[in-house]
Amino acid sequence: MVVIIVLIVAGTAIPYIASSIHTAHLRGAASDLASLLEQNRIIAIRDNRYYSTYILAASGNTPQEAYVDVYPASATGPTGGNGGTGVASASSYPPGDPVIPLNSDVTPQAASSAPNTSNLQSQLLPSTTSVTPVDTTVTPATFGPRGLPCTPITVTTGGPKVCDSSGGPTAYWTFLQSSTTGAWQAVTITPAGRIRKWFYNGTTWSKM
Repeated sequence: MVVIIVLIVAGTAIPYIASSIHTAHLRGAASDLASLLEQNRIIAIRDNRYYSTYILAASGNTPQEAYVDVYPASATGPTGGNGGTGVASASSYPPGDPVIPLNSDVTPQAASSAPNTSNLQSQLLPSTTSVTPVDTTVTPATFGPRGLPCTPITVTTGGPKVCDSSGGPTAYWTFLQSSTTGAWQAVTITPAGRIRKWFYNGTTWSKM
């Protein structure tokens, strides 16, 4: 009887523990990404430049990662060595760039695949604004010299890009999903530069 009771308890507890672990992976990824974006913002203010944060898929023995494109900070370049265009593989960015690993159980998803984005947008931005959040799976989140999210634009033909208020107010969102449980989380940046984490409860989005 004791053995039977132990097996019943174990059979009930193990799925719960496994689900808790996957939830922790997802929340940890969202927290780490939010911290990296804050680091991006601080470095942009410090250097009086604009920098972008990229999410890279796993490549060979390298896990999926997110990094801030900082180095080399050329005096003639508006951002890191790639000028805001990103890199092809995880092995291409310099070791000095701020970087975080993302758990293999967590998958960045396009905004078009995320649930009830209209609910999240209604909480993120005023209903009167014309700003639409930018999907970071398409365009990397970028902060300008004033610590505000911005859209890089070319001011003069053939000249370097700038990223400030000239491109208009900008907001970003990143959606993360657990490949095991299917749960969702999001990391958003408001036009004022506020970084927030959200979780989806199956119906609506709530702040973490």
